[in-house]
Amino acid sequence: MVETSTDTQPSVSLVIPCRAQYVSLCRLVAGALGMREALDEETIADIKVVVTEAFNCFLGPEEEHVAEASDEPAEGQVSSLRLEFTVGAEEWTIVMSNPDHGRRITPSSVCDPMSEGGLALTIIEALVDSMERTDSDIDGSVFRLVKKVGLPAADPE
Repeated sequence: MVETSTDTQPSVSLVIPCRAQYVSLCRLVAGALGMREALDEETIADIKVVVTEAFNCFLGPEEEHVAEASDEPAEGQVSSLRLEFTVGAEEWTIVMSNPDHGRRITPSSVCDPMSEGGLALTIIEALVDSMERTDSDIDGSVFRLVKKVGLPAADPE
């Protein structure tokens, strides 16, 4: 499902299954938004990497850093992820969450920089200007990432 907003800052929201094959869809949406906003290639690449690493935090090996919540979806159903892009002239806000709370990122995974989850967070922190990670019984695991983007370079004419 894709939703768009008509607020002053346009936003795009995806709700997709929490499966690895959907990472490329998220990257494609991030790239298309970046192209639409005339961002430079390096900034678009950074945003795509950030989206990939945040997604991977929810996907990582279950025994290492993703715990199934008690309200796990019924057998045969796949937990979902919600990815929201709020696009502004000076910054993008990317929020990734698990609306059905079927996947939770445990603190141990993000504390060890040598673990897969810890490395992902190190990469994300290096590429964004602000990162907030919360985890609660009410909201589940949520990443809120802010990337400052500059105005496109003027043509040298």
